Amino acid sequence: MEIANLAVTLWAGIWVVLAAVIAYRARSGDRLTAASWMIAVAAFLAVQEDPGLVLWFASVSPSVDHDAVRGLVHAHTLGHMYGAGVMAIAGLALCVWVARTALRRGERWAWYALLAFFLLTATTDLSELLFIYPHGLPFGALPADGVHGFGWAQLVAWIGIWAAALAYARPSLRKVAVST
Repeated sequence: MEIANLAVTLWAGIWVVLAAVIAYRARSGDRLTAASWMIAVAAFLAVQEDPGLVLWFASVSPSVDHDAVRGLVHAHTLGHMYGAGVMAIAGLALCVWVARTALRRGERWAWYALLAFFLLTATTDLSELLFIYPHGLPFGALPADGVHGFGWAQLVAWIGIWAAALAYARPSLRKVAVST
């Protein structure tokens, strides 16, 4: 389990560094474009964690992954899992589209829409980390199986990158709003 945890942590770290480079290179330039790319990076990480795992768990049997449910649950449940996974990916794709178009143009509503989506989803993931399954964090609720697991770095990375993107874009929105 340690190698998997290290691999996920390094993977998340690569994307955090990429987001930081995007922000740094745009510090005196187009912050809105940089923030839109940071949202895209965060969404990419988020897709891999929640909706991607739901689709994976619905698609494989427990002989492939001990958390998988194919063959254990009714087809109705699998259908809902596929629906939830696809809807979550669609929501994240829509956020990337909003970021790459309306946020990039400095439209204030886009920033607020991305903030609302962020608050809802980040609160859900942080609640999961703290109260349901700690994903390898040394605190929080210990699952019934006594295993902390891994994957916290990817959750924290997408949340941190998305929050940083919103904070990074905010000053430019004020400038755009004043100049129009």
